[in-house]
Amino acid sequence: MLLHPPISVRQRSKQQGFTLIELLVVIAIILILAGITFGISRGVQNAQARAKAKAELAAISQGLEQFKSKMGDYPWTPNVATDGQINLNAQRLVQALRGDLDWKYDSSDKVDGMTNTTRSGVLRYIEVDRFQTATTTSTGDTEVIIDPWGNPYVYDYSREQAGWDNAGYLLYSEGPDGESTAVQITDGGILTPAIRNDDANIDNIYLGE
Repeated sequence: MLLHPPISVRQRSKQQGFTLIELLVVIAIILILAGITFGISRGVQNAQARAKAKAELAAISQGLEQFKSKMGDYPWTPNVATDGQINLNAQRLVQALRGDLDWKYDSSDKVDGMTNTTRSGVLRYIEVDRFQTATTTSTGDTEVIIDPWGNPYVYDYSREQAGWDNAGYLLYSEGPDGESTAVQITDGGILTPAIRNDDANIDNIYLGE
């Protein structure tokens, strides 16, 4: 009767060593696949967020057009949308879309800006409640419409901005990084390449793009 020869200690070590190597290889493969899956998932989520932002910008734009058809112009903002002004301009945007802005006149009965007031008989130009909103320390109890990354949409239509012929308003999301430098347009209503390609603006999502 033939018996298997006893396995030597050296042979057992080799078998255990191969098993450990195989285990490490499997772990490495799992980590690689997990990284790939995470990257793909993150890319899909980012694409979905950008698509949502574009759709919301288009919806806000429709409300602004209705405001203009009723009031004769887009809602004015007091200053260009710099970092300290973005929340206040976003507040004015919500007030306008809810029908809570009216023209302000000076002593000569000339339009001198806009004022926050509830106008009787005015319907809302857009249902703000359909958007995700938030309040900020600078806007008090007034809500602002926020993008998929939790930042206010940037709106600017400043009649006082030097060198601007009011070809249109600015409306955009600051994108995933939540940052932007002061975005301005040229006399022809076009964003300059230098501003568009600034590191803080490179992921901005502009209306109509």
